[in-house]
Amino acid sequence: MILDKISDQPLSEEKYEQRKKDAASENTDSSIELTKLQNLGYCHKDFYSGNILQDEGFSYVSDFGLTGPADKQKSNDKIYGVLPYIAPEVLNGEPYTLTSDIYSFGVIMAELSTVNPPFYDRKHYVSLALDICNGLRPEFYKELANKCMNANPKLRRTVIELNEIIIFWDNSIRFIEENEAETIPYDIFVEMKL
Repeated sequence: MILDKISDQPLSEEKYEQRKKDAASENTDSSIELTKLQNLGYCHKDFYSGNILQDEGFSYVSDFGLTGPADKQKSNDKIYGVLPYIAPEVLNGEPYTLTSDIYSFGVIMAELSTVNPPFYDRKHYVSLALDICNGLRPEFYKELANKCMNANPKLRRTVIELNEIIIFWDNSIRFIEENEAETIPYDIFVEMKL
């Protein structure tokens, strides 16, 4: 995760059409990067699309200024990050955890699926924070993103589960594109628990 100079812009600034086309691979790259961070036992605490950089078709997580060991996260009554991506339990005064980053990943998935920033049509005021705590989530169509944004941190997916599911989706999409199949072979359909 040590980065050379990245030539492209953050994911949040990528052009609409390109984001729509590359959503699956961006989710894959981001989940792999988040897996690396969490496998080291670290919590990012500011995981949002503006901290995912693009370079030559790959996504990289950046801005580790708030990152710290997951087992040493303490609530100091300060909330850091970009409001729509902050987990409800953090907004309610709980410390940041690995599952807080999973919530943020779910918001990023929703953003990529709709190609709009979360709550782009609302001011980021206290009322938005209260609405998030009361269950407001960005519009999206993916069940997995919803599971990532579950208000109960214990019911969120792990980063390893996310990584496996997203890589499966990405591989399926690539298979279909490479084979330009009019119909999908039966064996491509593998039941995966979301």
